Amino acid sequence: MAARTPRVLVLLTLLLSSIRDAHQGLPSSTSSCCTKLAFHIPKNMLRRVTDVQLQKKDGICHIRAIVLHVNNQLKCMDPANRFLHQWVQKHWPKQQ
Repeated sequence: MAARTPRVLVLLTLLLSSIRDAHQGLPSSTSSCCTKLAFHIPKNMLRRVTDVQLQKKDGICHIRAIVLHVNNQLKCMDPANRFLHQWVQKHWPKQQ
């Protein structure tokens, strides 16, 4: 039974890592940074946005991102997406 413990720990670690990656590269902690960006915006997603944050490339974060809060999830979007940039300017002007 002692030989099973390391396997269980490895499987648990892999499971937790995959759950974290499901947040589009942004772990659940509020002090974390986006690590992956999506460029494509699915239809109807922008209607469900409840908040928008701009992530700066600074000493803490290594990439710029537009972070959309959608259905209790954080979506890290590419700030080079012109449509999204215009949408943020129109609907969330305080974020500029």
